Amino acid sequence: MNPVTQGTWDGFEGAFYTGQGSMELIWLLATGVLLIIALWLGNKHEEEAYDAVSKK
Repeated sequence: MNPVTQGTWDGFEGAFYTGQGSMELIWLLATGVLLIIALWLGNKHEEEAYDAVSKK
């Protein structure tokens, strides 16, 4: 039974979440690490730019 064509989830059998059991956690952690690096580098750049302007 296809819930899209039937308009209901009654009798739907199968995986509700296709990412279960895959490398989803690894990608999530990698994304979190990249986010932290981007925030750290952005903050470092902003501090340097602020210091350069405030010295003038």
